[in-house]
Amino acid sequence: MSKLNPITTPLREFKGHEERVMAVAVFPDKRRIVTASEDKKLRLWDLKTGVVLKEMEGHRSGVRALTVSRDGQLIASGDDGGEFIAWNGETGESLTRPLKVHTTYIYSLDFSPDGTMLATGSHDRITKLWNTKTWEQQGDPIVCGSYVRCVRYSPSGELLAIATDSNIQIYNAGTRERVASFKGHKTWNSSLAWTPDGTRLITSGDNTDPTIREWDVTTWQQVGDPWTGHTHYIYAIAINPAGTLIASASLDSLVYLWRLSDRQAVGIFNHSSSPQCVTFSADGNHILSGGQNKMISEWATRGTHPKILASNAARVACIDGDLSTAEELLTQDINTDTSNHTSHAHRSFVMARQQHWDRALQDAINSISIKPSLIGYISKGIALCGKGRVLYARAAFDVASMYTDQDPQTIHFLLMIKAIALFGAGQHDEASLLLEELAAGYPNADTSAYRIVQVYLRVQLGVQALDVKRYAEAVDHFTAALNSSDLSSKSDIHEIYEDLVVLFGWDLKSLWLTVHQKRCQAFLSARKVDEALESYKSMMDNIDETTKASCVDWSTEFRKQCSALAAPDDCIVGAEISGQDQNGYDHPQVSRPRTQQHLGHSKKPRLTVTRSPLPRLPAVAPITFKIQLRHLFTWRSDHVAPVVDVPITKGKERNAAMDAPEPNRIPDEHPDDHLPHADTQHQSTVVQVDTGEHGGERCCC
Repeated sequence: MSKLNPITTPLREFKGHEERVMAVAVFPDKRRIVTASEDKKLRLWDLKTGVVLKEMEGHRSGVRALTVSRDGQLIASGDDGGEFIAWNGETGESLTRPLKVHTTYIYSLDFSPDGTMLATGSHDRITKLWNTKTWEQQGDPIVCGSYVRCVRYSPSGELLAIATDSNIQIYNAGTRERVASFKGHKTWNSSLAWTPDGTRLITSGDNTDPTIREWDVTTWQQVGDPWTGHTHYIYAIAINPAGTLIASASLDSLVYLWRLSDRQAVGIFNHSSSPQCVTFSADGNHILSGGQNKMISEWATRGTHPKILASNAARVACIDGDLSTAEELLTQDINTDTSNHTSHAHRSFVMARQQHWDRALQDAINSISIKPSLIGYISKGIALCGKGRVLYARAAFDVASMYTDQDPQTIHFLLMIKAIALFGAGQHDEASLLLEELAAGYPNADTSAYRIVQVYLRVQLGVQALDVKRYAEAVDHFTAALNSSDLSSKSDIHEIYEDLVVLFGWDLKSLWLTVHQKRCQAFLSARKVDEALESYKSMMDNIDETTKASCVDWSTEFRKQCSALAAPDDCIVGAEISGQDQNGYDHPQVSRPRTQQHLGHSKKPRLTVTRSPLPRLPAVAPITFKIQLRHLFTWRSDHVAPVVDVPITKGKERNAAMDAPEPNRIPDEHPDDHLPHADTQHQSTVVQVDTGEHGGERCCC
């Protein structure tokens, strides 16, 4: 099974602490963070500049716990000696002296949502509540019976969850009445996080059960299977403000990013040493984690839309174009677990790639019947588009939006797929309009994704125009695609938008080269040789030697086509260039031209066509298109007569028709018969026929 590739380089590092960083918290103003360390200090940071705004001292032992009130006005920190200090959230000045509130380590702190209470949990097996106006204990302590690892208020403030070494306890925050208690993980329960809507509680375990589990607060029963990935103690978990992503920090030196909707890992960040704390930025776009390396690392969460076939060997097969292997792997998964809705949806994608639309639709329906999900309805929408049932496809995509958790990244991804599928069903205008509205309606989104999709769809329009011989239209589409700033020969779009490769078989890696080749072909088919050669030169000037070598067969055939236009009645207009399939890729069986002998000299195939300026003509003299093309290939008088490559059979026919004096040299007809003074301006063009001694029926000039 393939795995997510860990990201090893953070966006930034906040350095300054002298010992392990044990806790990090963000402010709602999105401008600051605060960190706590075993060096007994807190540091207040400017999030934009990375500068330390204040070094906060007062603790007499290592600081292990930290929290910021929802309004950002208060900070509380707890240390290994059982003391906590309250601080002003704006200035960083202490509001209290160190208060001895527990007999040993304070593992966790949390403000109530309204900021009026502070909960403290300790290794002394007790949880206490404190009035934030007087900093006096509120009511009796909660005796938990085991070491307290984490305390967290629910979003409404009605419940208080406590994770201990033996169980998870839920209390009414006002009455301190225990309303639930359950085992949780196999041994220790290390951390807690509530979803913003308060309907789920997320928990993590220690080294004997390094999983994440999800609990329904109405029944306190586990939802789904444990989330697996970590291999050691999970120190901390956090949830993003939108409630769609979970971050977890573990002793295995990894921070995992999980998608809550399907409990799938969507990112892995590798620390140089084990991280012990983690949180999201206030806008949810970044993860902040710290630990034994004495610093805070910042990581980007962007690009976490649902990854199709994530962590699946079938994904690799799809990217490689090995669809039979992908189908076989997914079929094995389905046979192993027939209730796996994900495998059914994934196989539907593979069936759609092979245009087996009935099977694709059936797999999609099976997936949804087992469990309605985002990928289930996406697969159904794609299959219905493939069958031409556009109205039903729109409905499937609309229902899919119900499973996005209102996450902007996921919504963008869904709508892009919808646009592509509708385009494939012939709804070109609707698809284009949807992409334009997406780009305009989400100015802060990844607009380059929309532009890449627009470029690819424009290329498809160009290919369609070329197929029906609308050459000028094809040229316009290919030129517009090449003018896009998102398309270049060095683009990494294949890696960035790999899901489009998985779903639709798009060859983004070769897109730039393919578009150039198609534009050259369109110009040539339209008899615009100058433009074709100029486009060809532009392409060759902007690719490296490796790429040039990969398209040498195409280049050779293109130059032959240009040469053919110089011979009367030999133009091959509108024909596909041999050695190239409908998508513009070279066939491997086409051999490269070999060096040919010509007039006693060893010559390689020429890379350019040499032309002399057109003769000066009287203003009234008519010049036909055919005559102009012939002059594009007229050689200067100081050169030997050019050799025009034609099939041997055609050459022999000309010899016989013109009674040529030499068996293998044919004086070509006069191209300038319609021009004045043709007798002084004309120079002969000859055709050499290869009789086969050089290994084929054609010779390259």
